[in-house]
Amino acid sequence: MAKLLSELPDGTGVRFNHLKNSGFSYTGKVQDGQIVDPNGNKRSPTGAAREVDEIIRGEDARPSGSGWGPSDWEWFSGDGWEELKTDQ
Repeated sequence: MAKLLSELPDGTGVRFNHLKNSGFSYTGKVQDGQIVDPNGNKRSPTGAAREVDEIIRGEDARPSGSGWGPSDWEWFSGDGWEELKTDQ
Protein backbone atom coordinates (compact mmCIF):
# COMPACT_ATOMS: atom_id res chain seq x y z
CA MET A 1 0.00 0.00 0.00
CA ALA A 2 1.44 3.39 -1.01
CA LYS A 3 2.14 5.76 1.89
CA LEU A 4 3.58 9.21 2.42
CA LEU A 5 6.96 9.54 4.10
CA SER A 6 5.29 11.49 6.90
CA GLU A 7 3.00 8.48 7.59
CA LEU A 8 5.85 6.05 8.23
CA PRO A 9 7.12 5.39 11.76
CA ASP A 10 10.75 6.04 12.67
CA GLY A 11 12.98 3.11 11.78
CA THR A 12 11.08 2.09 8.62
CA GLY A 13 13.45 1.07 5.83
CA VAL A 14 13.30 3.03 2.58
CA ARG A 15 15.16 2.84 -0.72
CA PHE A 16 15.60 4.89 -3.86
CA ASN A 17 16.10 2.94 -7.06
CA HIS A 18 18.37 5.06 -9.22
CA LEU A 19 17.11 5.04 -12.82
CA LYS A 20 15.19 1.81 -12.08
CA ASN A 21 17.48 -0.52 -14.03
CA SER A 22 20.92 0.80 -13.03
CA GLY A 23 21.24 -1.78 -10.25
CA PHE A 24 21.98 0.94 -7.67
CA SER A 25 19.76 1.60 -4.67
CA TYR A 26 20.12 4.20 -1.93
CA THR A 27 18.90 2.78 1.35
CA GLY A 28 18.06 4.47 4.60
CA LYS A 29 15.63 4.62 7.48
CA VAL A 30 12.92 7.08 8.40
CA GLN A 31 13.62 9.42 11.31
CA ASP A 32 11.51 12.46 12.16
CA GLY A 33 9.95 12.51 8.68
CA GLN A 34 13.29 12.48 6.88
CA ILE A 35 15.54 9.81 5.43
CA VAL A 36 18.68 8.93 7.36
CA ASP A 37 21.47 7.26 5.41
CA PRO A 38 23.83 4.63 6.90
CA ASN A 39 26.27 7.44 7.85
CA GLY A 40 23.60 9.23 9.90
CA ASN A 41 23.00 12.09 7.44
CA LYS A 42 19.40 13.32 7.28
CA ARG A 43 17.98 14.04 3.83
CA SER A 44 14.66 14.80 2.22
CA PRO A 45 13.71 12.32 -0.51
CA THR A 46 14.70 14.88 -3.12
CA GLY A 47 18.01 15.64 -1.42
CA ALA A 48 18.91 11.98 -1.11
CA ALA A 49 17.98 11.29 -4.74
CA ARG A 50 20.01 14.28 -5.95
CA GLU A 51 23.05 13.14 -3.94
CA VAL A 52 22.92 9.64 -5.44
CA ASP A 53 22.45 11.01 -8.95
CA GLU A 54 25.48 13.29 -8.53
CA ILE A 55 27.62 10.39 -7.28
CA ILE A 56 26.65 8.15 -10.19
CA ARG A 57 26.31 10.61 -13.07
CA GLY A 58 28.62 13.44 -12.02
CA GLU A 59 28.18 16.48 -14.25
CA ASP A 60 25.37 14.72 -16.16
CA ALA A 61 23.20 14.62 -13.01
CA ARG A 62 19.72 16.09 -13.09
CA PRO A 63 19.67 19.76 -12.05
CA SER A 64 18.34 20.72 -8.65
CA GLY A 65 14.56 21.07 -8.68
CA SER A 66 13.97 18.67 -11.59
CA GLY A 67 12.05 16.31 -9.30
CA TRP A 68 11.78 12.56 -8.95
CA GLY A 69 8.79 10.38 -9.65
CA PRO A 70 7.02 8.87 -6.66
CA SER A 71 7.72 5.37 -8.00
CA ASP A 72 11.45 6.02 -7.54
CA TRP A 73 11.05 5.58 -3.76
CA GLU A 74 9.87 2.51 -1.86
CA TRP A 75 9.37 1.60 1.78
CA PHE A 76 9.65 -1.83 3.41
CA SER A 77 6.33 -2.97 4.84
CA GLY A 78 7.60 -6.16 6.46
CA ASP A 79 6.07 -8.18 3.63
CA GLY A 80 7.94 -6.50 0.79
CA TRP A 81 8.71 -3.18 -0.88
CA GLU A 82 5.81 -0.77 -1.42
CA GLU A 83 5.50 2.57 -3.21
CA LEU A 84 6.47 5.64 -1.21
CA LYS A 85 4.65 8.83 -2.12
CA THR A 86 7.02 11.67 -1.39
CA ASP A 87 5.50 14.63 0.37
CA GLN A 88 8.55 16.83 -0.08
